[in-house]
Amino acid sequence: MVPSYSRKAISGQNNYLGTVTSQKIDENQMGNRGSKSEFQSPQPNEISVKEQRVDGSYFGFYPKLRCTLMGFERSYQIKIPSNQLKLLKFFSTLNSKPETEINPWFITGFADAEGCFSIKIQQNAKLSLKWRVRPVFSITLHIKDIAILESIKNKLGVGNISKCGEKAVTYAVDSIKDIHVIINHFDNYPLVTQKLSDYLIFKQCFEIIKQGNHLTEIGLLEIIGLKSNLNLGLPVKVKEAFPNVPEVNKLEYKFNGIPDPFWVSGFTSGEGSFQIIARNSNNSIFARFSIHLHIRDLEVLKGISTYFNEFTEKKVTMTEKSAQLQISKFSDINNIIIPFFKKHPILGVKSLDFIDFKKVCDILKTKEHLTSTSVYNQIIEIKSGMNLNRK
Repeated sequence: MVPSYSRKAISGQNNYLGTVTSQKIDENQMGNRGSKSEFQSPQPNEISVKEQRVDGSYFGFYPKLRCTLMGFERSYQIKIPSNQLKLLKFFSTLNSKPETEINPWFITGFADAEGCFSIKIQQNAKLSLKWRVRPVFSITLHIKDIAILESIKNKLGVGNISKCGEKAVTYAVDSIKDIHVIINHFDNYPLVTQKLSDYLIFKQCFEIIKQGNHLTEIGLLEIIGLKSNLNLGLPVKVKEAFPNVPEVNKLEYKFNGIPDPFWVSGFTSGEGSFQIIARNSNNSIFARFSIHLHIRDLEVLKGISTYFNEFTEKKVTMTEKSAQLQISKFSDINNIIIPFFKKHPILGVKSLDFIDFKKVCDILKTKEHLTSTSVYNQIIEIKSGMNLNRK
């Protein structure tokens, strides 16, 4: 699964580095989310990953983020009024204390799951080279999770949050001064997944832009060559305009381990799933924690699976395109998974799924659901309000 994004021009060199308000996003340029996967649900009625992200964004056998992320690297300017942002805070489930400062490793983990590093190359007849270049770091979420974006924005101290369609919001950073803050963050708290390769290309392009070399033909061609290996590569119009630009070899990626427990909670807040599975035949109910990733991030998944506890009974399964970690042994759920995320909290709407997940596990400890219809129905009622069913 995958996303990517856009902005407003100012004069001079800032023609290349503007201020974000609101934008449409090109679904064809959403490969930046390199850690996403295309996979088939384990069972017909079970949707495993990112259930509470953009409503209706998962469908069919191969889920993809759909129409809330639109456009072709162009923007439309619809700024969210401040009172609307206040109303949107109704959706905030970040913490009982919203002012709690987000851990920097959480930001990196969440960016590994949800972030986008992109270089926008757009035609502009007013410029000497006729092309405008802008680096953009962005995260797009369901509007219910605006609190996470606000917390990230407050921690980093840069960027803007804008509405993106009816049900999504985007946090984006694209000014040259602010991108420097983003570079500093990810240099100090490095990415873990294949997205690290995109970041390194993004950083190379930024260095060219920072020196003003993007205003020269040589610098522009160098950026285009680098962008050819970024995310989904070059847009059709850029390919047609620059057919002979040589591609730049992408730096080889190597998984170097899980750096911090808050990276895990950040990544899980984006990629993880807390599920309650019911078997109607014998009133059997079990809890399952799972993460789906693209097969290229298999080593990351293995690293997460061993990070919790080497003795945890876990199952990593693979298809041609995806890999899945599942932990469903109740003692592991109760003694390792729940304590871990109580200490290193899930943020956003998914935190409500974790609360319900824990609530059901507390009931399962008693085993009363096996003999009491009312207790069994209580669990089913909790389950019915989780993930995609959460209002």
